[in-house]
Amino acid sequence: MPSKNHRRFTRLTLEDTSVGVVDIESGVEFAGDGRNLSSEGLAFRSPLEPCVGADMQVVLRGKDARLAPLRASFKVVRVTPVGGQWDVAGTIHPL
Repeated sequence: MPSKNHRRFTRLTLEDTSVGVVDIESGVEFAGDGRNLSSEGLAFRSPLEPCVGADMQVVLRGKDARLAPLRASFKVVRVTPVGGQWDVAGTIHPL
């Protein structure tokens, strides 16, 4: 039996989308791989483990160069270990 989707907004799968990340407090920069995006949230896979509650700036870039990068502020709400990397989820807000 299929489970109900209790999410407020539909998620779009991000394929071939890189996520450039800057941790606001530390200034550490790193790149992740996009997983999904909604009107209020973003999930990506990261080589680094950010702290829950961290404020970050993110830039999403797809393969299609005709599309401008999406720039947003990001607040980490969940971090889950996955095979030596981290699935990171949080809220986004336009800059």
